[in-house]
Amino acid sequence: MPKFLYLWLKRILCKFGNRELHIPLPVFGLGCGVLGLALPKVSLKMGEYASKLLKALEYRGYDSTGAAFQGNTTEITLLKDVGAPSTLVKTLGIEKQSGKIFCGQVRWATFGFVDKKNAQPHEVKCKRHIYGAHNGNITNTRELKSFLTKEGHFVQSDNDGEMLVHTVEHYFDIEMDKAGNPTDIDLRKNCMRKAIIQTADKLVGSYAAVIVDPVTETCWAIKAGSSLYFGIGTLEDMPFALASSDLTAVLRFTKQLVNLREGEFIEYNADNYQVYAQKNLKFKRLNQPDEIWYTGDKIPAKPIYSKLRAEDVELLPEYEYFMEQEIYAQSETTGKLIKLFQGGSNSGKRVLSLLAKAGVRDILLEQVQLFLTENNFAERHRIFTELLNSETFNHFFNQVFSTYREFFDVAVKEDFEKKYFFSNEKNFFLEMVNGEYDLKKISLAKTMDALAEEMNVKDFNASVDDFLQLVKNTILNSRNAYSIACGTSFHATKIAALFFNSIAGMEIIPILPGDFRGEYSNCIKDNDLIIGVSQSGETKDLIDIFNDIDAKDLNVRKVVLVNNMNSTLGQEKSDVAIPILCGPEIAVPATKSFMNQITLFYYLAIKTAQMKLNEIDNNLTQEQRLWRQQELDDYFVSLAKIPSLLKETLDNVSGEIEFMAGKIYMEPSIHILATKISGVAMEGALKIRETVLTHAEGREASEFKHGPNTILGKNTVFGVKHLRSLLRYFSENIDEIESLCEQEGIPHSETKEVYKALADYIFTHNQPFNLSPQGTNIFNRFVQDKDFFEHLYRNYPLIYVTGPDERDVNLTISQINTHKIRGANTFVIAEENEQLLKNASTRPSENSYYAWSYIMLPKTGSSLLTCFSASIVLQLLALKMSVRKMKKLDKLGVLDHGVHPDVPKNVSKSITVD
Repeated sequence: MPKFLYLWLKRILCKFGNRELHIPLPVFGLGCGVLGLALPKVSLKMGEYASKLLKALEYRGYDSTGAAFQGNTTEITLLKDVGAPSTLVKTLGIEKQSGKIFCGQVRWATFGFVDKKNAQPHEVKCKRHIYGAHNGNITNTRELKSFLTKEGHFVQSDNDGEMLVHTVEHYFDIEMDKAGNPTDIDLRKNCMRKAIIQTADKLVGSYAAVIVDPVTETCWAIKAGSSLYFGIGTLEDMPFALASSDLTAVLRFTKQLVNLREGEFIEYNADNYQVYAQKNLKFKRLNQPDEIWYTGDKIPAKPIYSKLRAEDVELLPEYEYFMEQEIYAQSETTGKLIKLFQGGSNSGKRVLSLLAKAGVRDILLEQVQLFLTENNFAERHRIFTELLNSETFNHFFNQVFSTYREFFDVAVKEDFEKKYFFSNEKNFFLEMVNGEYDLKKISLAKTMDALAEEMNVKDFNASVDDFLQLVKNTILNSRNAYSIACGTSFHATKIAALFFNSIAGMEIIPILPGDFRGEYSNCIKDNDLIIGVSQSGETKDLIDIFNDIDAKDLNVRKVVLVNNMNSTLGQEKSDVAIPILCGPEIAVPATKSFMNQITLFYYLAIKTAQMKLNEIDNNLTQEQRLWRQQELDDYFVSLAKIPSLLKETLDNVSGEIEFMAGKIYMEPSIHILATKISGVAMEGALKIRETVLTHAEGREASEFKHGPNTILGKNTVFGVKHLRSLLRYFSENIDEIESLCEQEGIPHSETKEVYKALADYIFTHNQPFNLSPQGTNIFNRFVQDKDFFEHLYRNYPLIYVTGPDERDVNLTISQINTHKIRGANTFVIAEENEQLLKNASTRPSENSYYAWSYIMLPKTGSSLLTCFSASIVLQLLALKMSVRKMKKLDKLGVLDHGVHPDVPKNVSKSITVD
């Protein structure tokens, strides 16, 4: 037993005698967010805006929170401390601040302790007065601190963000001296641009930063390896500009976005902006000419209008947590993706058919394309209104209304928003309706949505076709395909390898970025294929690998599956980008992005198999081709069933999940053992680790007997239940000691010494020499033939996941019986199987304690489809366990325990540090 636990328990046990027991439970357990908002004049609501932005970034970091405000002078109000923005915006008074410039940061600590001096933003005045903050990881921080100190800077913290701000200040001062300390604003700005470029050369690492010069009231936002978004809009009838590490924070204020790419920085105030190159840049894309810029170049960048709405990132009233909302949204998000596979929604196809019959499709398509290229809301509204009143649309509307009334039955219901609008641009059209139940407006919006959906399908199919050609090239050249990803996305690639092997007979090597660098980086050759997977499109570890591959100058193509197509991976680092289309995901633990990733991989595996059948497998007989085509047709049919499978799973097993969660939520360690589908087990274990803060491992079931099974039986992995059992047994013995001491007339002071001796003996087996003969006699009676630790040991929870294949079921049955006789409780997630149920429910012996549970998945007869149903069960299990444990620890008064389904401690949504 670890010494700290022994000392803690001993202290607790010694208090039993005084009946003073109060148990202080010990609870042991990546990214930041940066903001810069500029207005043209002071707003009394600036604190409200700042608070809203900081709280929107809380999922990225909550070790500390900070805000700097500037008004009409160069004086700065700097408010920062340790803690989450949801708390500190009130306690620090951030909500009540006014100003025209706000610079803020939420911190997930890397360099420097979690304390106030390491919190950001940082204001510096050693040589020139500037302030700023960053998100990311600057790995030469210690060297920078030494350099800056020698150069006369007063560095107050160990935080890498302060080193960045001081370094910018250092080179800004040098450039200002060279320029003769100009008072001209444009010259001063030029000095800052040069300073930012020189700082980029000096820093080692990846970051996004906001720097403010209080004299010119100008901000600079720098994208150097971490995510950064920029938007413009109007607040209080004033223009504003906003930089943020997070897209959803910007969307809460504006939909007009300026795309920032790796190696660019943007200079801005409330009503002007300009993008610059901070180094020599070359952006390359498949079948497009390279885009080349040199250090310091001005880069043209027009604003684009985002397709997302603020409502897309809000918690609906029927849910308590974003994770819960996102789990239950998965039948809808996978359904939307599958509609794309099928060529569009049924209602969209119906509208296109009606447009063709009316002979107005091409005319309306031209107007939709014009509408979508316009970024200005007022101009889009004008186009919509003119189209609404046009003879072309009125002819179509009247013809449909009089001839095809069923159109209104499928497209113009009162819940039309969610059920009948499917294009990626649907929010643009819904904005035109503006919540009104106007039949004609809704009909036009649906018509435009159907045409936009058709364009989405064409774009998606073009990306898939490009992917298939790259796969074909790799197969024909007998080269390798690697799927590289981190965390949840890596687990999706494990399942992808299963799909491609089972459906397409193609090998895909799933691997983590670090392992790829160590095991394969010197083995890649021309015609290899890299498939990167990232929800955010900003995963630093994956971007680094893509950069390494580019540096080799090989003919290696890179495909990415991303949710954010405007990301670094989606826009800059890939030859082909395919969207997973799960919509915004707010909870840190990924759920719907994972489900859409594996749905997309399932589809790509079927398409690859079809491509092989049509273009590569030329040696098959006609009979073999017909049989193979029927098999692929069956896979396409099963693909369409995934949304209903997910919904049925949630509808039918939530009660059993709640029961299982109640059994294991306070366990200190859990293993999930999956037969053949280890990616499901690994992802389920990650969800439990993230949300419950319980040690959990997922692995292929047969591997458990090769060493990990040593955790069964007696071990030193103890949780609250184990300690409670020990304390209860100790309390029973104390009561008996107290009674005997009282009978024999032993004074209370001596009785207390017996308690202490017993508490010490339990952990050291040291005999006491300070007791009286009577006390020693009683002590000996109680330690003789007693095993206090026996009450610490409990059965270990094993969760088994298997598909319905007979071989997999039999292997799972073998594992269950092997492990439960050695001290395991059995929890099964599988389709109905009588033998599996019987073996799970049978006690290993009549006198032993044994717990079991069986969550029966809907019948599919397919181990591949089990990946979907079992995954959503494990997601919901993790959520239920997290909520139960969070409430339990709150009730016990455990502070800062970090258990939360949406924002668990120590992790962030997009990892933008090494």
